[in-house]
Amino acid sequence: MGVMLLLALASHAWAASEKVLYAFHGNDGWGPASVILGPDGGLYGTAVTGGTYYCDGNPYGLCGVVFRLALGADGKWHETVLHNFAGSDGKFPAGALVADKAGNLYGTTVNGGPSCSQLGCGVAFELVRGSAGKWTFKVLHDFALSDGANPYAGMIFDSKGNLYGTASSGGNVSACSEEGGCGVVFKLTADGRGNWTETVAYAFDGEDGGGPMAPLTFDSSGNLYGTTEYGGAHGTGTVFELSRGAHDEWTERVLYSFGDYDSRDGDQPVYSVTFDGMGNLYGTTQFGGMAGQQGWGTAFKLSPAGGGKWKEIVLRSFDRAKRAGGFVSSGVILDAEGNLYGTTGSGGKCNNCGVVFKLTPRAKGKWGETLLHSFEGSDGEGPIGGLTFDSSGRLLGSASIGGYTGYPCGTDECGVVFKVTP
Repeated sequence: MGVMLLLALASHAWAASEKVLYAFHGNDGWGPASVILGPDGGLYGTAVTGGTYYCDGNPYGLCGVVFRLALGADGKWHETVLHNFAGSDGKFPAGALVADKAGNLYGTTVNGGPSCSQLGCGVAFELVRGSAGKWTFKVLHDFALSDGANPYAGMIFDSKGNLYGTASSGGNVSACSEEGGCGVVFKLTADGRGNWTETVAYAFDGEDGGGPMAPLTFDSSGNLYGTTEYGGAHGTGTVFELSRGAHDEWTERVLYSFGDYDSRDGDQPVYSVTFDGMGNLYGTTQFGGMAGQQGWGTAFKLSPAGGGKWKEIVLRSFDRAKRAGGFVSSGVILDAEGNLYGTTGSGGKCNNCGVVFKLTPRAKGKWGETLLHSFEGSDGEGPIGGLTFDSSGRLLGSASIGGYTGYPCGTDECGVVFKVTP
């Protein structure tokens, strides 16, 4: 009986393994915010700070980078900095990149550019792949407050090659004056000659949501879905839909407004939503999940309930005091079996290091949680930016701190890119 118990415990412990693919050192990036798998098999991402150029308003003095990781013949991943931001061309890239069919990269920065005084309203940018490993950087759009400001999230392509994204502030400034505007959904259109034009697809007014921080999601009909950090019926955030009209105008509909700050259904959905094959939406909230107190986040499901209404079901309420983690730090991604994967920025073995989790559908609508990895600091800490699958079904992600502890990272460490094998 004792042997069987030991075998069961060992099987559970070995159910998943984590490996640090790359640990940042400061000048090559500091605080990786995302990672994607490129069409060439390389890993591409952004680090919010680090690099070689100093920026006003950055406590670490550096503007951030775009990087590439390539697997070498020695079995190790080697990093190349594709672009060092300098402030005028953007600073603090916090969103994930997106690649086109040619392998060119597109992204956003939270600040930088010529508008919004010294800090800057942020930019949308392009990195074009050239020969011999050379990349050409170009600013596609400088945000100017009226057309959006401070885009935290990455962008997505539609079928025609247009880019869509969110800016967390700007737009309707009068409705959300304390935040500098309620935020917008924007579109970037190319003219085929290298020029891009930005248009505001929708500007939020607070009652219909405010502070969109997440990338958007398309459905099969070309409608857009996303989340807002605040606003809605209780001021704690929304899930919304944008439907395209005949003349490219967009109509917004709030699918769900989250409850009060101390409610069980969640609070502050700041990450993206994802569809399953049945048309249900899955997402997370940063806080909430415990009645009568703040809570440490939820994973939720939204299902069409007829008459244009949607029903929310809480799949998991997280708790930082437990090893499964709290303070949800990503949206969820879906595998072919219907399992969900995500991260929390707190909880786990060292309490504040965070975890990678898996949610599995059970009978009668129940969901079980599996702790895939609990970070310890040396292998990463504070995972953020979401997970992505590689071609073998392994999970790739980034942790904003942890890893290398030498100069200039110090005790905060500079962050890592990791792989988890479920």
